[in-house]
Amino acid sequence: MRRPVLVCALALAAGLGALVLVQLFGGPRDLPAIRGLPSPGAFTTWGLPIMRLVHDLCAVGTVGSLLAAVLLGEKDVVARAVPRWALAWAGSAAATVLLTLSDFVGAPVLEALRSGMLSTFVLYVPQGLSFLVVYVLALAIVLLSLVARGRPWVLLAVAVAAVLPPAYAGHSASAVDHDFAVSSLLVHLGGVVLWVGGLFGLLVFMRGAPVRAVERFSTLALWCYVTVALSGLLNAWVRLGRVELLWTSEYGVLVLLKLAAMGALGWFGLRHRTRTIAAFTTTRRPFLRLAAGEVVLMAATMGLAVALSRTPPPPGESPAHGVLGFYLPILAPGRFVTEWRPDPILLLAVALACAAYFRWSDRRRPVMWAAGLALFAYATVGGLGTYARAMVSAQLVQWAIVGVLVPAMLAMAWRPWRPPAWLGLVTATVPSLALFTTPLFELSQSVPAVRLLVLLGLAVAAYTTICSGIWPVMAGTQALVALYLLLGPDQGRGWYSQLGDITWLPVGDQWLGALIYAAIAAVAVATARLSPKKEDGHAASRDQTLDAADPRAGGDPRDLVGHRGR
Repeated sequence: MRRPVLVCALALAAGLGALVLVQLFGGPRDLPAIRGLPSPGAFTTWGLPIMRLVHDLCAVGTVGSLLAAVLLGEKDVVARAVPRWALAWAGSAAATVLLTLSDFVGAPVLEALRSGMLSTFVLYVPQGLSFLVVYVLALAIVLLSLVARGRPWVLLAVAVAAVLPPAYAGHSASAVDHDFAVSSLLVHLGGVVLWVGGLFGLLVFMRGAPVRAVERFSTLALWCYVTVALSGLLNAWVRLGRVELLWTSEYGVLVLLKLAAMGALGWFGLRHRTRTIAAFTTTRRPFLRLAAGEVVLMAATMGLAVALSRTPPPPGESPAHGVLGFYLPILAPGRFVTEWRPDPILLLAVALACAAYFRWSDRRRPVMWAAGLALFAYATVGGLGTYARAMVSAQLVQWAIVGVLVPAMLAMAWRPWRPPAWLGLVTATVPSLALFTTPLFELSQSVPAVRLLVLLGLAVAAYTTICSGIWPVMAGTQALVALYLLLGPDQGRGWYSQLGDITWLPVGDQWLGALIYAAIAAVAVATARLSPKKEDGHAASRDQTLDAADPRAGGDPRDLVGHRGR
């Protein structure tokens, strides 16, 4: 236990040191109270950022322990370390809620609790609700780690998801381009917790770790480093907007410090890949010492990140429509082609789908797969995606492309498996009907997280339906949806009524969107009908026979004669 305790102590000291230095020389401090103005007091002013750092470190410890269980096969880690880290994570999330309430109300903690605002704060205020979600998920990890020890992948997915809710309550939520800022921060947080947590897990639990596990983490760390660096730069650019603010604003100076820390961490990673991992089979000491120093620097960088999250960015100068969260240019036909609002999460999904195809498919139709992904990117982050939240017709066209046409094109290129018929029946009916007959339509417009889930969920659901072969049910469902859109009530009336300040928006164009939706759905269903099925049993049997007849595999070529005579 000596090494884990020492690593944790050094990491905590480094993180606290960086945070306190920033607080002393530039961060928000407890100013002298002015009579008549509310003040949370010194305990909250200092305690809140410190508790946020403890919260983040506990999240890293939880994810790192689970990642070690996955990479190293250390199932007992789930039983021993994960419940402790997750319980500390839940406790720090609860403490963060109380301190944030104190800061929000402008009163000391006990006085804020006596105000009776706690329930309202955690249910209706984003800052409170986000950490309530973290608290619940962390407790769920504690319970699941006791009953599902053999499935660390499930716990790891829950832990990574629990890291993300605070992104919706920070400065990104009020940035000039709200959706882009939040999405880039989500990618940033996910990459950080996997990268830092993975190295921490290796360092603490690698007693008999094979070199293969270290090499696998090295590959993961490289991708995480690139993801964290790019998403961090994009997020900082959205909040700053001008290069000179990097050295003329307090927020910009902290961004530069984080960039310097990222450069140093890049050197650590390069050193691992060129020196310590190559020598890992003979001696582990260089790897352990360098990894310990890297974890300490990571903790210090996390302290800087907490200070950065407490520092307001310079006020933006770009005009933005308040409800949309971004500036929407006046509609012109050409702008459906030229406008571009990249979303890191959606672009990451496209990249992962592309990588999956070239890694696991037979690569028979790469052009069709690439065309489907390109169409998905256009519909979500191109000109169509830009205007979808403001125009019901554009929104319906986007969902028709993403939820029907793109999956049909992808299924024509590759069907990796054949889901059961009952699953295809569910995915063919439930998502589309729920989207247009429940409040999900308006939620997808006003809540970025719901919007992302709807876009990705529609694509995955339709792809599952087509792979299962239930295309007639999908055809009937899409026909009902198109008819409902033509004859039914106006969709998203509450949402679009809030866009009255955008005077040039077309009104009552749902019928146009419904007609285009029906046309796209018809083309997509025809494509799904014509797309190739998964390789049948005869072809699979033929391949097995050919493999068995291969002399290089020890087979008898005479078996091939019998097969041809069948």
